[in-house]
Amino acid sequence: MIFFETWIEWLPDLLLGLGVSLALTGCVALVGFPCGLLLALLTSHKNAVVRAIFIVFVEIFRGIPLLAVIYLLYFGLPDAGITLSAFMTMVVAHGLNQAAYSSEVFRAGLLHIGLGQREAMASLGITPTKGFFHVVLPQALRAILGPLMSLLIMAFQSSSLAYTIGVSELTSRAFSIGAMSFQYLEVLALAGLIYAVVAIASSRVVSNVEEKLKVNR
Repeated sequence: MIFFETWIEWLPDLLLGLGVSLALTGCVALVGFPCGLLLALLTSHKNAVVRAIFIVFVEIFRGIPLLAVIYLLYFGLPDAGITLSAFMTMVVAHGLNQAAYSSEVFRAGLLHIGLGQREAMASLGITPTKGFFHVVLPQALRAILGPLMSLLIMAFQSSSLAYTIGVSELTSRAFSIGAMSFQYLEVLALAGLIYAVVAIASSRVVSNVEEKLKVNR
């Protein structure tokens, strides 16, 4: 009973941290997904040089651990005269990581659209740009909604790495409570449960949306 009483006591503070984690995840998505789409187009570019440059970029940011990128930006950029806040550092570092991974998802979705539809658009006089945004991209997004949301859920879970540079998110607040109460097991268990509830609920929502999209096709 005491165990749950302490959970109730800690919950408001942890929910404030959850708000920061969700805000961070949203910012990462706003940076990572558009950049991922751009990278998908550039890694499929007709020019071999352009294609090679951005394939290397994607592979580098897929290969470097996210924590290493965070430290590189947070501790390394000041040496070059560039200083970012801890929150902004996390958004940029995680956004680049998200862009690299989502680019492959976007590329698969774009390749999912058959050549026949592109030829049909050309025969109807639809410009490539208009056809891309009004025909190709909407269909691609329907096909890759699940994988994109899975990446977003993993971004939410990875937002806990922001603790390492002092962002006051969920994990950081859990450690602060643990440092004051010396009840690390209890507070970290509660924080883990909050992460799990948000991730599982998000997965269920995405699954339901995908089912509805399949029915409407």
